[in-house]
Amino acid sequence: MITTVVGSYPVVKKEETFFDKVKKVFGLYDEYKYAIEKAVIDQVNAGIDIISEGQVRGDMIEIFTNKMYGFDGKRVIGKIEFIEPITVKDVLYAKNIAKKLNPKVEVKGIITGPCTISSSVRVENYYTDNRDENLIYDIAKALRKEVEELKKYVSIIQIDEPILSTGLYDFDIARKAIDIIVKDLNIKFAMHVCGNVYNIIEELNKFNVDILDHEFASNRKNLDILESIKKKVGFGCVNTKVKSVESVDEIKSLIEEGLEILKNNENLNKNLFENILIDPDCGMRLLPIDVAFNKLKNMVKATKLIKSEFSSLL
Repeated sequence: MITTVVGSYPVVKKEETFFDKVKKVFGLYDEYKYAIEKAVIDQVNAGIDIISEGQVRGDMIEIFTNKMYGFDGKRVIGKIEFIEPITVKDVLYAKNIAKKLNPKVEVKGIITGPCTISSSVRVENYYTDNRDENLIYDIAKALRKEVEELKKYVSIIQIDEPILSTGLYDFDIARKAIDIIVKDLNIKFAMHVCGNVYNIIEELNKFNVDILDHEFASNRKNLDILESIKKKVGFGCVNTKVKSVESVDEIKSLIEEGLEILKNNENLNKNLFENILIDPDCGMRLLPIDVAFNKLKNMVKATKLIKSEFSSLL
């Protein structure tokens, strides 16, 4: 059972020194560099196997719309096109820090999905509205180019599509958009969809991804999908909506409950531990830094306990 994160981490900024302020005057100061360092160090120290760069530069929409042609903030003012790599620089920085702390740690690439970006912007030009197929596909084409750059440096790429749990977007269009991003690329893809997904699992099973990642701590009803899911499972087991830290026993109990249900899944029950990734329910950006760290630490401890107990039975 590999441990990972969904993506975002609390943003911590250091107090600016005199030299930082001088750098800022010349446009050389990166106010988010320290936040990336903190996110990486905390994730590695917590024992996470596949970390993120923390997604510290804004919300999951702005990180991408701020760097694509055709957007002005969250306003669509023209045809959407890729300009330059968006997250690669931060991924490389995170990877360099992580390797110094633990050479075995890997870094994942994370992009926000085309339907979720489309749903979060105001269309003022070129497209009809934020459900226009052409808008969704053009965003997907731009993200494809981002992924082509990212894949050189990461072991897995996660596509965040939380909007799919709302039913607001057509699944056929969403699948075509994901295909644009992932087709013929030799790397594993995960798709994260938070919220209640127990009514749409058959639709999600049809997506061309290797892993479906969902919330199980804050949405216990989602446990129902584990008998019918056809992809590897990203198992969200700590609630990122609450500021209390779950105990190791609480997390362990939930993971064990999930594993018991997965034993009934004919597609996944042969290699249970290889078919499940352990992670938080969602991003942790809004949590206090100590809470986020301790949630991750307890999650890793719970996972190690389960693996240890399983090994002792062999």
